[in-house]
Parts: sequence; structure tokens; C-alpha cells
Amino acid sequence: MSFERRQALRANVVIAVEVRDSRGFSLHSTRDLSSGGVYFDRAIPHSVGARVQLAFTLPGETRAIRCDGEVVNVPDKRGYGMGIRFLDLSPGDATLIESFAREATEGT
Repeated sequence: MSFERRQALRANVVIAVEVRDSRGFSLHSTRDLSSGGVYFDRAIPHSVGARVQLAFTLPGETRAIRCDGEVVNVPDKRGYGMGIRFLDLSPGDATLIESFAREATEGT
């Protein structure tokens, strides 16, 4: 029995993501990405439950993906890192990310 909660294929990739909240915005680098969300291993975390707006462009693409997200994981509250679940990712953007993740994982 697996305790893995993630259902979407994740790609280990570094992409710059703009994270915006009511106080402003910051840029973070991803550690991994899936159609379900994104994980930042070097980000100063927002609190679990915080809502943010995200914007990023996949390698090879020209159009930015924009969606809302919710912080769902802060593994070390004294350090860095946070996982954000996508809340309103369009079906087309989800398909684009899934294709990207599949290609990225097949290449490793």
C-alpha cells in the first residue's frame, strides 16, 4: 500500500514562478511541477492555507500559465520550502503541463 498522495506525474524541473499575494509578489524557482501543483524547495514559505496567484511559462512555450493556488505543505516551518496546489488551472493548461511532465520524465 502506497501513502503517496500525488496523482499527477511530477517533473523535476527548475522554472521561475511569480507568486503574488495581497502584499505583492516574489519570484521562486520550482523543484518539481505537475498538473496538480508545484513545489518550491528554497522558498520562504507562506502559511498553510494561504491563497496566492501564480504565473509561469513552461520551457519552449511563449504563453504564461496563470492560476490561483493554495499552500498545502510547509515541510519545515523554520526553514524553506512549500507546496502549492493549483485551484483553477484550465483543462488546456493542465494538459500542457501533463505533456511537459511526461516528456521530462521520459528523458531522464
